[in-house]
Amino acid sequence: ACTRAAEEAAADAVRPWVERLGEDKAHALYGQLTALAPKGPVRPAW
Repeated sequence: ACTRAAEEAAADAVRPWVERLGEDKAHALYGQLTALAPKGPVRPAW
């Protein structure tokens, strides 16, 4: 249930981007940002 809620919240967060960019460009942006992100878990900077 928590995973589903998190996925729905994430979809709600990026929906305005998809509406502005269109689905193809939004997927391309996701791919480009994914390529920049470091592999592994997100860790705090402190």
